[in-house]
Amino acid sequence: MSRVRIRFDERGLTQIMQLPQVRAALKAKAEEIASRARSIAASEIDDGFASEITVSEETRPSGRPTAKVIAHREDAADHEWGSSNTARRRVLGRAGAVEPQTLFRDRRNRQ
Repeated sequence: MSRVRIRFDERGLTQIMQLPQVRAALKAKAEEIASRARSIAASEIDDGFASEITVSEETRPSGRPTAKVIAHREDAADHEWGSSNTARRRVLGRAGAVEPQTLFRDRRNRQ
């Protein structure tokens, strides 16, 4: 019985990461998370906090594109992690805690 060996070739990876479809998928996921974060923030903190949650796109020096959800308000870190005057809410953390996806969709619900 012979074994199959697969070796990943990274030569085209940077070009693949830069494709508009990849960037669009990253932004779409970040917008989905931002929407959940705004909803959590509006219900637990206030509408002003929710309105300052945005999506930022950038490319890292390695060429890898990213899309981040950012809370711009000055007290955002206090609401995320808690402080002596502010309860820990984890708005961004909870919004971003999506279920892991699998390549094997038929195995998703198996125990």
